Amino acid sequence: MSLPLFAKFASVSFQKQIIYRFDYFMGVLNGFLYVFIFTSLWRALYSHSDIATHGGFSLQSIITYAVMAMAVRISFSMEENAIYKKVQDGSVAIDLIRPVSIFFMHLAQSVGHSFFHILARTVPILLISAMFFDLQIPAEPARLAAFLFSAVLGYLILFMINFCVGLLAFWFVEIFPFMLFKYGLFTLLSGAIVPIDLFPAFIRPVVALLPFQYVLYSPTSILIGHASPETIPGIIAVQAVWVLIFSAISAAMWNAGRSKLVIQGG
Repeated sequence: MSLPLFAKFASVSFQKQIIYRFDYFMGVLNGFLYVFIFTSLWRALYSHSDIATHGGFSLQSIITYAVMAMAVRISFSMEENAIYKKVQDGSVAIDLIRPVSIFFMHLAQSVGHSFFHILARTVPILLISAMFFDLQIPAEPARLAAFLFSAVLGYLILFMINFCVGLLAFWFVEIFPFMLFKYGLFTLLSGAIVPIDLFPAFIRPVVALLPFQYVLYSPTSILIGHASPETIPGIIAVQAVWVLIFSAISAAMWNAGRSKLVIQGG
């Protein structure tokens, strides 16, 4: 898919989001609510502890993590069941005759969706959070560049996880249990609620073998300075490996699903 065509799909997806103004305001409100809940929770927990640092996080750094993790998560908003809907209503057959890559078409639409949420929700939440909290983010250009690269890789991992789960619709009439299971694993193991450093020691090696922490925790820890400079190349390398793994899985599942659809007559 050419870059202009990719940008066109992203632009159309972006414009669709503008229509749902009520959803936008509710999304901003929910974002502020989550930030307030998590920051208040961490303040309460640290105030009742005699230890100033837990898992390498001080109170100020854990609040920064909570705000930035929420910002990254909102920025990664995308339509998770787009493929599922198309398989269910049969419109995926139309995509088969389009002279474009199905994968990159949906990726472009997700990028447009996410870009809207960055401008409409992430930016306002960050601006207001910066007024109420002393966010500690190192002003290091190299670290910021590493964060952006890590965030792109994390976004691709999340997109392909959603893409693969959606493709299960070729084999199952109802995939809601799979989507719910995926959502639970992501929420728990991505560091969205609790940083991986605060997990029990016996669980962390298992979590490291799964892709979820590389979606949210890794870019956030790089951004706030929690990840040391010498560990950043290794983090990005693991993310790149997961991107390659899910690229192969996505291609294999799409080809198998397309063959099944064609054999059954669409």
